[in-house]
Amino acid sequence: MTVAGNDPQGTWNAFLDASKDKISKHVFDTWLLPVRAKALSETAITLEVRDQFFRDWLNDHYLDFIRDGLKQATTHDLAIEWLMNPTAVSHDAPGVEFSEQEAEQAPAVPVPSASQLQLNPRYEFDAFVPGRSNEFAFAACKAVADKPALAYNPLFLFGGTGLGKTHLLNAVGHEILKKKPSVRILYTTSEQFVNEVINSVRFNKLDEFHNKYRRSCDVLLMDDIQLIAGKERTQYEFFHIFNTLYDSQRQIVVTSDKLPHEIPEIEERLRSRFQWGLIADIQPPEIETRVAILRKKAENDRIDLSDEVAFFLAKSIPSNVRELEGALIRLAAHALLTRTSITLDYAKAVLNDILDARGQLVSVESIQKAVATYFNVRVADLKSARRQKVLVRPRQVAMYLCRKHAQASFPELGSRFGDKDHTTIMSACRKIEGQLKEDPSLRKQVLDLERQLDVTHTNN
Repeated sequence: MTVAGNDPQGTWNAFLDASKDKISKHVFDTWLLPVRAKALSETAITLEVRDQFFRDWLNDHYLDFIRDGLKQATTHDLAIEWLMNPTAVSHDAPGVEFSEQEAEQAPAVPVPSASQLQLNPRYEFDAFVPGRSNEFAFAACKAVADKPALAYNPLFLFGGTGLGKTHLLNAVGHEILKKKPSVRILYTTSEQFVNEVINSVRFNKLDEFHNKYRRSCDVLLMDDIQLIAGKERTQYEFFHIFNTLYDSQRQIVVTSDKLPHEIPEIEERLRSRFQWGLIADIQPPEIETRVAILRKKAENDRIDLSDEVAFFLAKSIPSNVRELEGALIRLAAHALLTRTSITLDYAKAVLNDILDARGQLVSVESIQKAVATYFNVRVADLKSARRQKVLVRPRQVAMYLCRKHAQASFPELGSRFGDKDHTTIMSACRKIEGQLKEDPSLRKQVLDLERQLDVTHTNN
């Protein structure tokens, strides 16, 4: 059948008429009937679909079938150009267009409970203690919870271990559900997500997987996104999920312990998408915030905590909120079992092993190894005389951290870094000290390494 004239939808309808008996009714109704033709020339046809998932499915499974059918309908080889319009058609009612109001009145998909979503009931905004170190991230999460997909999308939270990223991620989910219980929220960790991808491929359940993340999700909350680094198939799946949700104005919030450009082995197209929205960092809390966190925890758990003990704990554990709360829980448990009041001396005795371990000096070797791993270089490179740009900063950071935390002398460090002159070590330490005041990226790297080494850091 040949279609004359420039009639995009007429041409598409002719293709549909000729194709409906060649494929299953399910495929025809679900994937071909909802498509609309918006433009036609002698060389190309523009087809409108709802989102990128729809487009990708047709491209992967029926592109040749569509091209061949259109050639029979028009006698031309037509290139397929795609137009995505989230409001154009419904996947659940193929070929039927409906208004936003009608969509809201349509039967709702059953909404999983908070426990099914795996949201932690303890992690709500009211239980979070904001301070100078985290107030920007806190405000950003509140804004997203108030207006999902309208405030900041995607929202990328980054910070070290135990600083509150997971707490804020869960709090966003809880707050959205309070205001609109019908919103379909998916909370997952990258580890869980990787396992889902593997099992979906292994057991041929990709359609179910795609339905869960692309069609049955209004808000995606994913923890530790950096863990998908190096996993190509997982990144492929997440990329298309991201595009589908973003194109259809659905909220995405992810957390990471690294900035997007610092995550190794991740596709550039994903890295750039993480930078589309807002990046909010969480720094180690200052002592006032640490004390406030302890007081709130003590109040919620009905622990009798004096200011003296609170300040002692806050000073002793400066860089990890999770460790800080863990120390308080341990102290309270000991006091309860022994029926003893929590005094300063009692706190020092109970936590002696923890505090002694934290107070021990780290070795030069452990610092060199940590720095090499962090910057993806070899320890031998740190000790070499090579001056490539990719090695200069890691080497200088390693020298600075060794001087600060291993408390080795300049001559000793010179010998431990490939028999360099002690003045080279001095110069590197001074340079890093100066740059720390001006370079937030360098501050982040040094803080990350200090947290990994589990050493007390000071403001630089």
